[in-house]
Amino acid sequence: MNKRLQNWPEAILKSSCLKPLKAKLIYEGNEVLDYISDDGALFLISDEIDPEPSSITIKNFLRLKELNHEYVIFQQNVLMIEGYRIDVSLTKVFSTSDLYLQNFDESFYFKIKEFIKEKYSCELYPVSSRKVCDVLLKIEANNLLNPQKIKSLIGFGIGMTPSGDDFLVGLMASLKGSHYFNYFRKIIVKNLYRTNKVSGEFLRCASLGEFSATLAELIKAGNDHKPPEKYLYELFKKGHTSGIESLLGFLKGLEIRKTLL
Repeated sequence: MNKRLQNWPEAILKSSCLKPLKAKLIYEGNEVLDYISDDGALFLISDEIDPEPSSITIKNFLRLKELNHEYVIFQQNVLMIEGYRIDVSLTKVFSTSDLYLQNFDESFYFKIKEFIKEKYSCELYPVSSRKVCDVLLKIEANNLLNPQKIKSLIGFGIGMTPSGDDFLVGLMASLKGSHYFNYFRKIIVKNLYRTNKVSGEFLRCASLGEFSATLAELIKAGNDHKPPEKYLYELFKKGHTSGIESLLGFLKGLEIRKTLL
């Protein structure tokens, strides 16, 4: 248990919505390892990418991947991989719990709307999945107040984070700070079983007000009345369609705040 490697993997940032779990690897990328268990999901990520909810940012990430990393245990602020222990008790915490969209002007809303109009196309999807795009594009803000509509979006689509879930994460990010946030939170939490564990973890964290660093920067731009274009492009680049779907949800949340509050 006291083994050491040169350039030992080190935890440098942890999400505030992490849960204790024993989990198995389900996806491995160049800069991310995704784990799931019956208790939820955990994401180990390189310090080269932005933090996400339920993630632990690892320095010397390639060293980590050299270990037998099929299974992990995270409990009592210790990450255990192949008998190695990585202490995260003093690791800096990533949290957006105190961040919410306090105010925004018309130009912020219209810049996001124009960006989506320009960038979001059903051509981004495989032909077999373009009906997903059609459904999302036709969503009206007032229809989202129907609990059945929210339920139908949870788990809707394909992939590790289905399109409907990405949409709802963005929606929650823009509604946080309004009285509608708790309304949607209750519906989502009751229906997490409708999606997979990975995507469900992002929705669970969203219900706690915890979002990615990229969404957080967009919220800050709205609060500070700064041009949002840089963060719109950053979101657009996330995943295949995940970023633009969350941005569409963010826009619908703004429309709710503009017209229904």
